[in-house]
Amino acid sequence: MKTIITVQHTQSVHHTNGHAGAWGDWELTELGHKQAAEIGRYLKDAGCDDSYIMYASDLKRAAQTADEIGKVLGLSPFYNELIREINAGAGNGKPWDWFDANKIPAPKEYDVDYKPFADAESDRELWNRLYPFYQEIISNSYEKILIVSHGITLSFLHSMLMGQTLDQRSRCKFSGSSGSISCFEIDQKGTLTAKYVNRQVR
Repeated sequence: MKTIITVQHTQSVHHTNGHAGAWGDWELTELGHKQAAEIGRYLKDAGCDDSYIMYASDLKRAAQTADEIGKVLGLSPFYNELIREINAGAGNGKPWDWFDANKIPAPKEYDVDYKPFADAESDRELWNRLYPFYQEIISNSYEKILIVSHGITLSFLHSMLMGQTLDQRSRCKFSGSSGSISCFEIDQKGTLTAKYVNRQVR
């Protein structure tokens, strides 16, 4: 049995100051640090311990969430650029008013190749960036895996875990919020069960 737990980073400064996240390297708020520690305690009570391997995005808000969780569980995260949030290019970390006023208008119909800025990442590009990480976690020898990342990225990862293609994801998406936790189990036959998706512990 392989268990994969994912955690969306907790409250970040960009949640409170009206700015975009993406690759803007925001830190957690004081509340975000407390929320992350609470998630660590929740996971410990649920049986998560130092037998897990923990991966985290290297962007500060995810890394700090992982650090707080790790303090409770006795884990040190392995930081991985592949599980960063989607790259918004020129819009990274910008005020939302500026972002919306300057972005390339989105088409009326969903376009997997749409980019809000010329140097941003499309959904297809995010999928292709993330897919090698997905292949690694489902095929490696680790039976207990904890992943701390970002909302859009985890939405894509959850789609991959549930066996969706990129085209199928355009019609059925997962949506979480800061601090949400998901748990998946894969049995010896390769059958995946979503025990819960985007659960809040507070």
